[in-house]
Amino acid sequence: MTKTADIKRYQKVIYIIILAVSLLWCGAILIAPFWHDSPGIQGTISEYTYSFFSKSCHQIDDRSLHLGQYKLGMCSRCTFIYFAFLLGVITYPFIRKLNNFDLPPLYFLAIGAGLVAVDAGLNLFDVVQSSFVSREITGAILGIILPFYIIPGTIRVFYEFYTPQKIITKK
Repeated sequence: MTKTADIKRYQKVIYIIILAVSLLWCGAILIAPFWHDSPGIQGTISEYTYSFFSKSCHQIDDRSLHLGQYKLGMCSRCTFIYFAFLLGVITYPFIRKLNNFDLPPLYFLAIGAGLVAVDAGLNLFDVVQSSFVSREITGAILGIILPFYIIPGTIRVFYEFYTPQKIITKK
């Protein structure tokens, strides 16, 4: 197998790993409330999932979506970030080729992160109370943008370690 064939295979492997992790992450957000009252290992997995997500999300009950009577594993904004991220990962190969490791202009990322920061900041300083809709929209915008930086960035890191001069100087 040639080096080019190896690189194409690893592009697909990197994409599949990112897709699989995204699916597992989003699945865990839903599993936490679904298995909340389950006995045995399912209940334990639910407890550990809530605990794991609590490291990166406040999980405030009235700011979270619920499955039945139990909140999802993450708040509404985080949930929409991760599910929109998954949607972005799924649509990525239809919009850009995996061998295109050029990043989009950074202002797209700045806009997505800025919208989240403005919505959260206005709420934090009691200027405007954020709503489920504002948290979900800003989270979804950021989430859908992120794969277009993470996928080509991860592939580019692989290229830089795998073939430092041949790939990077090629345009």
